[in-house]
Amino acid sequence: MERRNPYIYGSAAPKLPERVERPAEQKRVQKQPAARPLPTESAIPKAKMILGILCVVVIAFIIIYRFSAIAELNYYMGTLTEQYNQLRDENRKLEVEIETSINLDRVKQVAETKLGMHKPEHYQIVLVNVPKNNYSVVMDQAYINETTKNTSLVDSLLGAIKSIFP
Repeated sequence: MERRNPYIYGSAAPKLPERVERPAEQKRVQKQPAARPLPTESAIPKAKMILGILCVVVIAFIIIYRFSAIAELNYYMGTLTEQYNQLRDENRKLEVEIETSINLDRVKQVAETKLGMHKPEHYQIVLVNVPKNNYSVVMDQAYINETTKNTSLVDSLLGAIKSIFP
């Protein structure tokens, strides 16, 4: 009766069946790998290799040129931004100077001395009556609603036809 469990109790190892050795003529003879002859031409033709290297160099040159153009434009944009900031600051300073330099007494003095102007005498004043009419125009609310409402294409075409043929 054979055991299904491969564990063997005890310290004695079981005897294995002996192998039958093959006769000498049946033994495999291991062959020495033959030295391969060196190829006379490379696997990739030289023209394809040179063309591939040339393409890589051209692509690298295009990338480098693009980055240099971007760097140059960034530098130019930076200088223009600096000029803009300087001009804006100068404009603000000039606006403040103009606002502070306007003095009505000084304007009066310049008008009287340099331009020869003077205040009119009492007999030179002419009064003008201006009627107090309200000149604002009130539009009809229906007209405003009609012009501002969203109309479909069909409604606008029908409206155009009605306006042509009363």
